[in-house]
Amino acid sequence: MIEVSGLHKQFAQNILYKDYRISFTVPRVCIEAPNGQGKTTLLMILAGLEQPQSGQILFAGKVLPEPYKQVAIASDRIALPEFLTAQQIIKLTVSSLGCAWPTALISGFNFTAFLDTRFDALSSGNQKKCQLILALMRGAPYLLLDEPSAALDQASIKYLLGLLDDYLADKAHGQIIITCHEPAPFIEHGFECMAL
Repeated sequence: MIEVSGLHKQFAQNILYKDYRISFTVPRVCIEAPNGQGKTTLLMILAGLEQPQSGQILFAGKVLPEPYKQVAIASDRIALPEFLTAQQIIKLTVSSLGCAWPTALISGFNFTAFLDTRFDALSSGNQKKCQLILALMRGAPYLLLDEPSAALDQASIKYLLGLLDDYLADKAHGQIIITCHEPAPFIEHGFECMAL
């Protein structure tokens, strides 16, 4: 499980976290907090993509020297190259991380027709699908999803929930942490809500 201790993060004079501590002790966590309270920033820190001023993050009791190898994240905060097509972005990820081509995910999210569309021309819902495909295809033990159901159609939400039901089945350690404004469907699928 993931433990955060002594976390301090601020932007200029805005202190977001000061000596913050939290333990995520269940396999499926839904973080709830109003906008601007640091949900996305916390996920970015857990994924190693943003550095705090101080603090320690433990995954199953250990510090991960290279979190990106074991932590996958889908978030609007991660800028994808807008001038590339979705297919080119997925190919880059396949090539750089050694993943298999995510045929089932592309089909399951009804994304095939959009593979040749530039990322900046995708609708917000299809951009979200692309982000989710990039994170899920890695099969990382720790999966962080920032507002995963935002802008998704009902069929895609249902498909995502099914994927998350099975995600941790073959992992000795692992956890799924999401942020969500409408947690009801996730609670029905075994997520426990926590406030920041």
